[in-house]
Amino acid sequence: MELHTNEKPWDLLVIVLLTASLVAIITVTPDSVLRPILGLPFLLFFPGYALVSALFPENTVLDHVERIALSFGLSIALTPLVGLLLNYTWIISLTSILVSLSVLILGLCGMAYLRREGIPLDERFDVDLRLNMPDWEDYDTIDKLLVVGTVVLLISSVVLAAYIVVTPRQGERFTELYILGPEGMADGYQTHLQVNESSHLIIGVVNREHEDMEYELVIGLGHEPDTMENTGGIPDDFQFALYNNTYRSVTVPVPDGSRWEQHANISVSEPGQYRLGIFLTVDGSVYRRVHLWVTVTEGD
Repeated sequence: MELHTNEKPWDLLVIVLLTASLVAIITVTPDSVLRPILGLPFLLFFPGYALVSALFPENTVLDHVERIALSFGLSIALTPLVGLLLNYTWIISLTSILVSLSVLILGLCGMAYLRREGIPLDERFDVDLRLNMPDWEDYDTIDKLLVVGTVVLLISSVVLAAYIVVTPRQGERFTELYILGPEGMADGYQTHLQVNESSHLIIGVVNREHEDMEYELVIGLGHEPDTMENTGGIPDDFQFALYNNTYRSVTVPVPDGSRWEQHANISVSEPGQYRLGIFLTVDGSVYRRVHLWVTVTEGD
């Protein structure tokens, strides 16, 4: 069996079809097993091969081994350059990288096709694929090294693809703690109160720890900044009110990936300047904290 690409650019057509397939898979079924299988050659081979095909449409400049090895090398160089360009012109994300590299690959494949069509048929790059095994003795030392390097890279790519498929992805573990004003926005906080006047806040917790969590929430009023910077636990000299009642702490169970929000009414019985501290603790230690300065004055 023989396959020739000088009459029809089958190699370029395969790359275009695989690129389009990857775009369709990520768009329709982003968790498909085919995503890493097609994604690795999309990043590590297709851009370089398309560029080599556009630069060298002739059949005599590079042999097949050199063309494949150069395709891997140029892909490894092109992909970070695309990412650097995106960092200054757009944004680095899955969508931007997919779109940018797809446009690059398709554009280079189109250029390669036009260049091949501009030279005689017998001078075009031609893939002569045969089922019989090549004679190792026909290769010189450089070709042998290129073949070995290419095989090692291909095997590494397959192993990496298999690892990505079987290993569950787990992002960064963190917890969000935030306070919102009465209107549910990150502004409009009531920072000037009269004695015993109620200040309304919305307290929120988002669990991104990849496991169910049980936090302890404490709201406190302190006078000194260093009192609120305690890292081991909550100081005992706090005075605080939550939901119009006095609590030492409130248990906050939050399932993984879930959000917990609660409306809170804060009031102070004596005038002065206070630092309202909202602490989220895990196993008795402060894990997250936010604070808000509040000025309390005597009523008219």
